[in-house]
Amino acid sequence: MNAVHPASTGVDVEGGAGFRVTLDGSGASFPVARGESILGAGRRAGYWLPFECGWGSCGRCRATLVDGELVSMFPDAPAIEARDERRRRFLMCQSTPASDVVIKATKVDMAPPDERPVVDHRGTLTHVRQLGPAIAEFTFDLAPVEGVSTVAHFRPGQYAVLELEPGLRRCYSMANLPGSGHVQFIAKRYEGRPGSNRLFDLALGTTIPLELPYGDMWLRDRDRPALLIAGGTGISAILSLLRSISRDPRWSTRPVHVLYGAATFDELVCWDELQALTREMPTANVHGALVTADASWEGTRGFVTETLAGLLDTDPGHDWSPAAGVVYLAGPPPMVRAVQDVLATGGIQLDRIHVDSFG
Repeated sequence: MNAVHPASTGVDVEGGAGFRVTLDGSGASFPVARGESILGAGRRAGYWLPFECGWGSCGRCRATLVDGELVSMFPDAPAIEARDERRRRFLMCQSTPASDVVIKATKVDMAPPDERPVVDHRGTLTHVRQLGPAIAEFTFDLAPVEGVSTVAHFRPGQYAVLELEPGLRRCYSMANLPGSGHVQFIAKRYEGRPGSNRLFDLALGTTIPLELPYGDMWLRDRDRPALLIAGGTGISAILSLLRSISRDPRWSTRPVHVLYGAATFDELVCWDELQALTREMPTANVHGALVTADASWEGTRGFVTETLAGLLDTDPGHDWSPAAGVVYLAGPPPMVRAVQDVLATGGIQLDRIHVDSFG
């Protein structure tokens, strides 16, 4: 019998001996511990299977189950389609074997992709800085895992997957720049969500496993203007991008528009730094949007989509206008969808939009 079961079927995915995954057509195989994803186990064994998000939202790691049984670690993953079960397809990032299995992947590489050389780290929480109501910046110092360097290698805009406790994994975008021995994340506590609550409840000195980098949002074409658009704690990824741009002389003559929306001014965290960074760049500017604002607020009163629509109407045919730019967008899914609708109306093609959507 070949099947993919949800984790609730009673299959023990915690501890104990694991199983082997054989790659159909090549005969290559690797072990997978109980509860470990096929994607992660393959990577650790030197087999780089297709992936992007590592979280179950993009679908790039979809493969076919040829023989054996699997457990779905995230049955409600956004990329799972109704027809997948009929076609025996599954997401390698969210599946673990319940027996020895044979799978067919779209490709197998023996070296990591340049843009996502994911490695395992252990991060120790060393500092928490309160930024706003239930919003904080978390700093983790990295320690090596099996000889891995303590330096965080990633592209600004990418994210890490943190294992906050066994079986509880969440994605957070790096706010700092790569190349140091620590990573920083900006996050908000949401009541009723175990991931955010667990992050905020971590005691200083706690060490957790984390993997990085994941994601497809990093700086591309420097010959076009850049539109950096953040909603809420999406500012974490956008701040990393802007910090990188501000240090790169190749951006000194290209327009950079930063759009940042929040519910209230207290939740518009890092606003002072955004203003300082854009002041240092002759062709950069920052626009804020608040749903609720007092009389002193000089930015947009409403949603960030209103600011964006106005910008896209500015000289839309000019090479230096926002409408000619490459878009980097990070925020909660409803905000991301609304911004994408405005971008489509403004004529910006999908290949110029790079997204980090969370929720």
